[in-house]
Amino acid sequence: MKKLEKAIEIIKYLPFYMLFAPFWFSNGVVDKFYGILFGTRQGDSWDGWKEYIAGTWSKKPLTDAIFVPMYDYLFPVLIVLQILPVVLLITSFLKLEILPNKPKTLLKAGLLSSLFVTASMAVTQTLAGASDVQYLFQFWAVSLLAFWYVENQDKQLTLVTA
Repeated sequence: MKKLEKAIEIIKYLPFYMLFAPFWFSNGVVDKFYGILFGTRQGDSWDGWKEYIAGTWSKKPLTDAIFVPMYDYLFPVLIVLQILPVVLLITSFLKLEILPNKPKTLLKAGLLSSLFVTASMAVTQTLAGASDVQYLFQFWAVSLLAFWYVENQDKQLTLVTA
């Protein structure tokens, strides 16, 4: 039974890496950064993303007035925000934060950055009345639950070691 408990302690954080790192790698690194840099697919170019995102924003007067003129400034920020969770999660994994009794600082930072970028996207999409805001709210909820779980587990570790 002790071996099973030890195995659980080792792998209980693995699902967070398995969910969040590939999601943001695909949506941040591949779709945005790599797609724009190398123009891998037609829709992944700067103009393709501008047509999609600014086109969504232009459906409502408020977002059309506020966000569309700022697209060329906001989109690079979005790219950085979408790449940040991947960088933090990979760094966390390489620093072996997945192991028991190790602080989960970078893992929490990666999950918090996922929560922040998802919330940022949800704000603009909600104001624009976009249909894809539903998946953003769902991913925001998953990000929040993951962060709370890791935070709670980390606090328990702190209490045990104190």
